[in-house]
Amino acid sequence: MILDGHTQKITSVSFAPNAHIIASASHDNTVRLWFPGSSIKPKVIKGHTAPVKAIDFFKDGRTLLTAGDDKSIKLWDSESLKFKTSFLGHNNWIRSAKASSDMGLVCSGG
Repeated sequence: MILDGHTQKITSVSFAPNAHIIASASHDNTVRLWFPGSSIKPKVIKGHTAPVKAIDFFKDGRTLLTAGDDKSIKLWDSESLKFKTSFLGHNNWIRSAKASSDMGLVCSGG
């Protein structure tokens, strides 16, 4: 499968726990959702104001964590593409972010 659609380099990819969705983050400030083996067209999440550097699915397979150079961590519903919430507090870019397996914590670093 070729992930064709980002206009700049891809910085991170993540599989949903059920492996029916692949998320990719890019320097084009977007996240794209891909549906391998399906006729569903890729979906685009726009909400960051700078390159997105980290993505991770929560164990529920529906909640997606994104983080990047705009110093924010955002949570999204990967089915509806609706924004859920932001976590702010970093004073510089974020290079990595992960959700805990119990979905109770988010860890991030620059």
